[in-house]
Amino acid sequence: MRNFAVLIVAAVLAVAAVDDGRAQQVQRIAAIVNDDIVSVYDLQARLHMVIVSAGLQPTQELRQRLGPQVLRGLIDERLRMQEAKRRNISVSRRDLSRAIGLLEKQNRIPDGKFEQFLLAKGIPKETVMEQIRVQIAWSKLISQRIAPRISIGEDEVQEMLTRLKAQKGQMEYRIAEVVLTVDKPENEPDVRRVAQRLVEQLRNGADFAAVARQFSQSPSASVGGDLGWIPESALSDTLKKLVPTMKERAITGPVTTLDGVEILLLIDKRQALTSDADDAVISLRRILLPLPANATPEGIATQMRLASVVGETVRDCDDMARVAREVRSPGSPDIGKFRIGDLAGPIRAAVQALAVGKASAPIRDKEGVSVLMVCQRTDPPSNLPTATELEERLRNERVENAARRYMRDLRYAAVVDVRV
Repeated sequence: MRNFAVLIVAAVLAVAAVDDGRAQQVQRIAAIVNDDIVSVYDLQARLHMVIVSAGLQPTQELRQRLGPQVLRGLIDERLRMQEAKRRNISVSRRDLSRAIGLLEKQNRIPDGKFEQFLLAKGIPKETVMEQIRVQIAWSKLISQRIAPRISIGEDEVQEMLTRLKAQKGQMEYRIAEVVLTVDKPENEPDVRRVAQRLVEQLRNGADFAAVARQFSQSPSASVGGDLGWIPESALSDTLKKLVPTMKERAITGPVTTLDGVEILLLIDKRQALTSDADDAVISLRRILLPLPANATPEGIATQMRLASVVGETVRDCDDMARVAREVRSPGSPDIGKFRIGDLAGPIRAAVQALAVGKASAPIRDKEGVSVLMVCQRTDPPSNLPTATELEERLRNERVENAARRYMRDLRYAAVVDVRV
């Protein structure tokens, strides 16, 4: 009995020691942000969430590398929430519910199963909820205090429209970014090492958008780092040397820019204000000169010569119907409307640059020899944005720049004591 009692006491003491260790872990301070505390537990929980959500390999070396960046993100969140509270910005249960519903859709989680998803991943619910609260509060703060002050004049929209038209034919690049800011020059080597580690993880399959949402300190983080379409002339001198040489879906970095240390993903490229010729829709007429399956070379040559004469003789689409009857072309000469990119190779090659009302050269196919004519061509619209879209783009850019300055001022005025 005495030995059994000793075992019980030892077990209780062991559990107490573990609980005490956990309590100490929770109580240890990672940073003090004005009057708020970021605990080591907060840091480790967020670090775990970031690694899991971004699809990174959870090595000890990675945790050590990412720790300072994650802590900086937590410090910024404390500053944002402090400012939101000072401005009487609140986050309701309805706000949270909507945000969780959106997360469920983005991650293909069944409705109402978000908590189970977090549990399966070993992510504390409160860690995620705190991040969501901050995002909602900051978004409300920017919407209420900054966005209403931004006005875009009609002359500004027209000036941008004129500038875009002048860029017609210039290469545009759709780029996504992860921006890691550098507070002090002496910190750049450490930030670059973190960026290099992220580049390795991204090239090994980590999700770029998820990494951007968790690590990037740019306003584009909220949309997975996507900067949209950028004309080559708008690229910085550094990026002008890099981006045009990148292949689509390629990742490059770390690159030192005015914003800090960046990682770039080239999503797509195109020529400005030009449409894809394959998207043009054409209506076709055809004159078919049939050939038997066992046609001799002489028979084929005869039909090819006749097709050449037909092509030189026919005047327009109306004339195609008359000539088709004269040469007894089977079926209707109207063969329908087609997207050029959906046509078979030889036909596509024959009509892609063919002017409306002009006959094609003879085309040999399994049915015989054909002469084609484009009777109508509808080109796809250019990618020139509307005035409303340009106004919204300018507004968003100015709101983002103002929000960046707002955050910079909060950091400058804050009293931050990092303990780890």
